[in-house]
Amino acid sequence: MLLWSWIFCWECNSTKILNGMNLFVTFDRKLKTLTKFEFLGLFFIRIYLAYIFWIHGNSKLTDVEKFSSWLGSIDIPFPGMVAWMLISSELIGALLLLVGLFVRWVTLPLLTPMILAISFVNWDNGWSYENGGVELLVTYSILLLVLLFSGAGKYLSLDYWVSSRR
Repeated sequence: MLLWSWIFCWECNSTKILNGMNLFVTFDRKLKTLTKFEFLGLFFIRIYLAYIFWIHGNSKLTDVEKFSSWLGSIDIPFPGMVAWMLISSELIGALLLLVGLFVRWVTLPLLTPMILAISFVNWDNGWSYENGGVELLVTYSILLLVLLFSGAGKYLSLDYWVSSRR
């Protein structure tokens, strides 16, 4: 009798486990249908980064001399020239990300301020954003690398429409 009750409970539990797995497999199949919308992920990354770089470029543009002298204070060579290069790469890069044109190309100059800020400014502060660390800069860099490797995406970018006309 004890054996029979154990077998019955095992069958009952295994049925529950199999039903749970079937639910998981069914849900996974439904999630895989989202691949037809994968271009939206790249679009949202582009729009988000365009906003970030536009805001930061404009804030530096409002007081170029202050930004340039700050670059000099952290021993960046040719701070005036570097300031204008960073500002122009952020503003032009933001516009190009927004419309999705030359996205792979524009990620390279946009990675430059990230690398400079990580190396010269935030590295000694550790990881945490709250402590002035590299957390946010690394996040932006990873998003830029996604765009570098994946491109602008389908449908919602000029890169797609220009390349599809060839």
